[in-house]
Amino acid sequence: MVYQRLHRCNHGPMPRISEGFQKARLEELRMLVEVAESGSLSAAAKKLGVPKSTVGRAVRRLEDDLGVALVRRMTQGPVLTEPGRVLADTAAPHIAALRDAPAALGRTASEVYGVLRIATLADVGALVLAPLLPSFLVRHPRVTPEVTLGLSLVDLVREGFDVGIRVAMSASLASSSLIAKKLGPVHTAFYASSQYAARRELPKRPQDLHDHDTIGFFPGKANVLSLTGPKGTAKLEIRGRVSGNDFFFAREAIVAGLGVGALPWFVARPELDAGRVVRVLPDYQMTFGTMYLVYPQAKPLPPKVQALTSHLREHVPRLLAPA
Repeated sequence: MVYQRLHRCNHGPMPRISEGFQKARLEELRMLVEVAESGSLSAAAKKLGVPKSTVGRAVRRLEDDLGVALVRRMTQGPVLTEPGRVLADTAAPHIAALRDAPAALGRTASEVYGVLRIATLADVGALVLAPLLPSFLVRHPRVTPEVTLGLSLVDLVREGFDVGIRVAMSASLASSSLIAKKLGPVHTAFYASSQYAARRELPKRPQDLHDHDTIGFFPGKANVLSLTGPKGTAKLEIRGRVSGNDFFFAREAIVAGLGVGALPWFVARPELDAGRVVRVLPDYQMTFGTMYLVYPQAKPLPPKVQALTSHLREHVPRLLAPA
């Protein structure tokens, strides 16, 4: 419960917080969430189109009701106190959902519309999701996708996301309360730049990689790879001359001629088509985990989530196909 978490942060009397929380009004909470997202009272007021004093009074009413300070009234540092951050984080997804409510009037429950918040990796967002959005939006023009990209695993429920697109290194995702729909295996192969291939004889066997400069994916430790080829599976341990934990970095390092490196097919395809990279050990490939669409449990499932799930499951396997 929100008030229980606030109580632990403030060490104030529980009865006053719980009783005050019942009186907290949606408009005040909406303004607090906007302060959290905008970073200041003045920025929130500008975005909401109201005077700064209006936002300030709304926050003070919440503080009076709850008996805790929610905002730091200083010029530097985080704008919210710890109780303020907890309350804003908890309220944010509910405020976002309520923003869709007026648009739902007069529409059938099956109509696909509204803001669709998606969290995923940068390479997946750019090379898998973005190419499929135009056809999705032609079919569902009332949906407004908002895509957040990053390496960190976000809490979809707490941060108010509708769906996430994730890659699990194992055959399945770790156990969670999220619903997971498999999109396909992330097939991976070795590549080198055309300039590297011009000055070095490329490997003919997996073991030959030990005689080459390589691009690693796990900084600070050896990459243990399982390559499947004509003679079965070969395990190989590679320590990259250069390493980075992002496939966009690995791709650019390969294109720059720094060495031979592994890339998912969907990441390598644009460079392969442009002639900037060549396939190395073409008879061998690896599987770098499995791609999933995940979303919080909900009954009924929002039509916009149903629509995106169907669209991605139909088209993503084509983008993950061999390059």
